[in-house]
Amino acid sequence: MFERNPDNRDIFHEGYQSLQKGILLFGGSLVVLAILIFMFPALIGFIFATFILLGGAAILAVGYKVWRLKKHFGSSEEWSKPVTASFRTEGPHYTKRRIIVVMK
Repeated sequence: MFERNPDNRDIFHEGYQSLQKGILLFGGSLVVLAILIFMFPALIGFIFATFILLGGAAILAVGYKVWRLKKHFGSSEEWSKPVTASFRTEGPHYTKRRIIVVMK
């Protein structure tokens, strides 16, 4: 029914190792970034300019999506109006009737 797994792993030990490696990698990259900033002080300006540029591009992308959504809703409003039709009944003296069809 249940097979024995010869490759037995401890999930908590693997999680702890992954957390430890992630913290060490993050700390090492912060140290390297600090050394680069001390070597090139203009790097701070480039980093902030990059963040501002990425933020502006993200806001422009969201604005474009909202504009397209408004354009889509504007084109679908003409379909939401009720459909009217007129028709004649049979005979020489016809009666004109008007019907309104509302579909949702």
